[in-house]
Amino acid sequence: MDRFSQFFLSPLFTETATDREVNAVNSEHEKNIPNDTWRINQIEKATSDPKHDFSKFGTGNKETLDSGPKEKGISVRESLLEFHGTWYSSNIMSLSVLGREDLDTLQQMVLQRFSEVTDKNVTVPQWSEPPFSPEQVGTITYVVPVKDIRNLNITWGIPDLTEQYKSCPGSYLGHLIGHEGPGSLLSQLKSRGWVNTLVGGQKSGSKGFGFFVVNVDLTEEGIKHVDDIVMLVFQYLTMLKEQGPQEWVFNECKDLNAMQFRFKDKERPQSYVCSLAGHLHDYPSEEVLTAGYLLTEWRPEAITSVLDHLTPASVRISVIAQQFSESCESTEPWYGAKYNCEAIPEDKIKAWNSCGLHEKLRLPDKNDFIPTNFELCERDTGCSLD
Repeated sequence: MDRFSQFFLSPLFTETATDREVNAVNSEHEKNIPNDTWRINQIEKATSDPKHDFSKFGTGNKETLDSGPKEKGISVRESLLEFHGTWYSSNIMSLSVLGREDLDTLQQMVLQRFSEVTDKNVTVPQWSEPPFSPEQVGTITYVVPVKDIRNLNITWGIPDLTEQYKSCPGSYLGHLIGHEGPGSLLSQLKSRGWVNTLVGGQKSGSKGFGFFVVNVDLTEEGIKHVDDIVMLVFQYLTMLKEQGPQEWVFNECKDLNAMQFRFKDKERPQSYVCSLAGHLHDYPSEEVLTAGYLLTEWRPEAITSVLDHLTPASVRISVIAQQFSESCESTEPWYGAKYNCEAIPEDKIKAWNSCGLHEKLRLPDKNDFIPTNFELCERDTGCSLD
């Protein structure tokens, strides 16, 4: 802890240490180049609003952190020191410590070592708009992956839902969209032989904006029916809008989350404290252990608000398959992934907008088997030899 605290109090940032870290970052980037997840994520950035910070290269490499700055006469070490001097401020930092000592001892250890970190009264940046302007929505992007995979990713930009952690409207919608029972979106898609799996729900962005996604793993037949799959997605969303938020669905999510929290597995200590330190930026300290699990507020208007963002006009679609290798002409510069981004024809947008209801899509049945009472029953000590 002594050594750790000194990084925030008096970092050396020596030239050799800086060079080693640049090489480490570059090695990490090169390891990620053939990884389809990284490639697809960067294409999402490349096709977003170029004026938005989200569009930037997310990790860095030798070119951006060494040769590029040197060509412009920029000292990377001096830039690091300037960044540290500006942003490493105690008022926007959080710390989580786990140890065998009692809480008073741990607190004293922290106060002795971290109380001198300077408070520079820094304000954390926020982005009030999602990184998609009108030019970047209503688009379909074809991506050539490294592996032989077939995926359909449907994305909308939505407001940041972090502050709504007590009601989690995104999780409510993800619970329904990702349902696998009779009447579900997945059951209809699988019955046609178009998809293998489906997941839906909110995806974090940054302070001020987020995303809602529906991602499916396509079969060989499914890749031929992308428009039909998207139509079914909008028909399911239309059904959800017509039915309106259901408190009994929220209560099921609430009970499932409570059970998951009560019986959650132990985590690796390092992973646990890292996640808690991050959560301290999002939740009050007295709720940091339970936030993200325990739901306490039924807010139907929040669910309706998220649903209102999931429209055909604001959708972004990505289709990932190797069969597009001949037709994709654009190349993402940092990972070298090939892609093509096109505007969705207006007639398709209109068709999805007036899709109506599908007779086989409906809300799931109520689940009567979610336990809520975990009190132990007394053991019957009587025995019978009859």
